[in-house]
Amino acid sequence: MKNIFQKLTLVMMPLLLVGCASPLAPGSSSNNPGSSKDPVNSNSQKSSSIPQSSSSLVPHEHQWSTAWEYDNTNHWHTCSGCNEKSGSAAHTMGEFQDVDLGTLLNNPIYKFTTVNARKCSVCDYFEVNQKDSVLPEVRISYDPNDPNANFATVAKSTDTNRPSLAATVSITNCPASVAVSEKTVEKLKVRGNQTAGFPKKGLSMKFESKINLLGLNGGQRFKKWILLADAKDCTISRTALGLTMANSIIQDNSKVWASEYKPVSVYLNNQYWGMYFLAEQKESKSGRIKLPEVEDGYTGIDIGYCFELDHYAEQEPRKIDGGDPTFNISYGSYDNDSRCHDIENNLANSGSGPMTHFTMNSDITDGPVQPTDEQIAAGTKGIPVNASNSNQVKFIQNRLTALFKVLKQAAVDKKAYTINDSNTAVAANGKTVRQVVEENFDLNAWAEGFIINAIACPPDVGYSSFYMSFDNSATGDKRLRFDCPWDFDSNFGNRRNLCEGGDSGQKDPYYLDRTSNLWLQMLSKLDFFIDDYVKPLWNKVRNDKVFENCIDMLKVYYKVYANEHKKNFNKWQSIDPDDSSVLQYWSGELRDAFKRVDENSRKAAQKETINWFSKRVNYFERKWGENRPNLPTIS
Repeated sequence: MKNIFQKLTLVMMPLLLVGCASPLAPGSSSNNPGSSKDPVNSNSQKSSSIPQSSSSLVPHEHQWSTAWEYDNTNHWHTCSGCNEKSGSAAHTMGEFQDVDLGTLLNNPIYKFTTVNARKCSVCDYFEVNQKDSVLPEVRISYDPNDPNANFATVAKSTDTNRPSLAATVSITNCPASVAVSEKTVEKLKVRGNQTAGFPKKGLSMKFESKINLLGLNGGQRFKKWILLADAKDCTISRTALGLTMANSIIQDNSKVWASEYKPVSVYLNNQYWGMYFLAEQKESKSGRIKLPEVEDGYTGIDIGYCFELDHYAEQEPRKIDGGDPTFNISYGSYDNDSRCHDIENNLANSGSGPMTHFTMNSDITDGPVQPTDEQIAAGTKGIPVNASNSNQVKFIQNRLTALFKVLKQAAVDKKAYTINDSNTAVAANGKTVRQVVEENFDLNAWAEGFIINAIACPPDVGYSSFYMSFDNSATGDKRLRFDCPWDFDSNFGNRRNLCEGGDSGQKDPYYLDRTSNLWLQMLSKLDFFIDDYVKPLWNKVRNDKVFENCIDMLKVYYKVYANEHKKNFNKWQSIDPDDSSVLQYWSGELRDAFKRVDENSRKAAQKETINWFSKRVNYFERKWGENRPNLPTIS
């Protein structure tokens, strides 16, 4: 498994049951981040008590865990049969010293983050000196007299002509091996769609030459990097949780790509700008999205295609740099069927049923010529018909339309359709529904995407930030796949009205069978896909303790970056819905648990994030799993 936690030692290990007569089984250094008394150090693998009859003649024999459990003051061993503690003692802490957090935790997520910390000599409890800055600092400098020097404050979500400028980037407060000194950025600008409307904005950087930043992606070098703001997440952790989970679910042999990330502090002309996530740009380059690169000017259709289901596609041709090619597809008679958008009409603010608009994410090398004003005006639902200007875009438009018909016929009508040489879906005589779906869809990749989206419960997935790829090159498998999991800041219960995971009274939290993302909805109706692809992957992921590791990551994350969160919200108070500078939709978008940013509310929101995640996992364990014990919640 492509699991970024394979080397993690600070995780919750299963309790090893060792029968013993002595009050304490032989101890070993624990891999357990703590007890439930502390949301950061709570124990996610507590054993349940086994009731003992008071009249039993057989004395209870303690079975002590070999791993140390701990809270903020003590460590101990616990009996798996009765939860009695043994060997409880206070921590013996060493001296504070500067260490690499990744080395301290043996976890690559935190590598190149220097912290002033001390550790217990018996168990794995540690403390961080919150007085010091623990994040690598991305320092961006540019001419304050540049006409576009206000780029980071003036951009709005609906702007198509966002200003950009040249800059230099340095990365400090990190080991010398990954420090960066004044590397030239050709284009620095605000990124994102809706999120560009918040005061704290995401940024994109295109460097003059290829560079690696903070060891991401195995040290590979690229020109394009981004800084994600997570402005509407009062825990500033959902991107970390989403990308950690996605990278852990995606298998080693998968063709699906997911970005790596590092938490950083950003400074603009030496002014602190907040806590961000340094991440990789979504692009079809060697080492990123797994599609062949094509030279400019190549006119064949036998290339790789990556594209986004995109509510904002209509803005592309109006952008100052021309934007990316766009196209529409048809869902046929299912487009306006009320069955296909029971939920996300209300959740995603689309209001118009399934989204039919797509924006190309990979390069189109045979054009297209930008559409005229007349073409834009003639476009369906305001989307320009620029597919007519490119054979490559026209090919993927027709193929995607045909692929949906194959999937819909299989899932709803139980009929086998295939795609002929004319790029059209036709009846597949002599083939089964399963055969045609497996021939045209990479179901292993879709199983990965299905689980990622089922757990994250993204409100955007029905209308934007949903990526697919299709490799039509000579060596490509010519199957549609889910690709590039992205955009997690509204996920994991952050947005109102979303499913709670089965424990909050909803009639049915399995929203993928009613989502306006028709690709996921259709797949949910195929029993062989769920039984033979999703369930086996789910149980492998559970056996690898992916979700337990994600929870442990969050607990450490909230502990280590407590002061960084405080600094960020001292800078950006406008997440508060009562602040007059917040966009009007803000107060109606977030759930009550995630609307405030004071320290006590932030800690409660951190607990709620972990609890929501646990409930969601527990729900799907009951649906797909092997009846494993519930992941615990934090009181």
